[in-house]
Amino acid sequence: LFGTWGAVLAFSGRWQGRPEVALSVTRSVYAVFAACAVASIALWKGIIAHDFNIEYVWAYTSRNLPSGYLFSAFWAGQKGSLLFWAVVLSLFAALAQAMTPRRYAPLMPYVAGVTSLVTVFFVCVMLFSGANPFDRLPFTPADGRGLNPQLQNPGMMIHPPMLYLGYISITIPFAFAMAALLSRKLDTGWIHAMRRWMLVSWLFLSIGITLG
Repeated sequence: LFGTWGAVLAFSGRWQGRPEVALSVTRSVYAVFAACAVASIALWKGIIAHDFNIEYVWAYTSRNLPSGYLFSAFWAGQKGSLLFWAVVLSLFAALAQAMTPRRYAPLMPYVAGVTSLVTVFFVCVMLFSGANPFDRLPFTPADGRGLNPQLQNPGMMIHPPMLYLGYISITIPFAFAMAALLSRKLDTGWIHAMRRWMLVSWLFLSIGITLG
């Protein structure tokens, strides 16, 4: 709901000349991150506490799983990976709003709208396509199935999140490109604004590919 609100405001253009509306768009990005962060903490809490009533915790962890792999179990399955993707994307979206210099202010509501729409897409996949990481079992098993032995490798704790960070962070340059088109500010300003994000994306992808 926060993401949809921010995207509708951003693309409506009503924030132009109205700082309070532009501020509402920015705050919606921060609210989306806060909500995704709370959800992520809740899932990690379930994993660490061995709450096997949560189907995802039962499917990918067990009581004898080493603590390092308990941490990486967050992204071991599709449901957890979708939540990880959403929370990291919302974090990058919030950082883009907070760290971009004020001279690029005319672009930022559109950037917020694009990133919010992408985040909303992943949240909707979780909620409406059977990929909710908080689905409950009708009973509470004594232990979980455990992590796939093929994934019990130290690289599992580093390689997937590095690739995810690379793929997710490239959403920010895309958002700046769309913002430049929507605002018709097609000079080199948007390129300078998103350059650091391209470098961050290439860095994470390079690390992930090397580790892979």
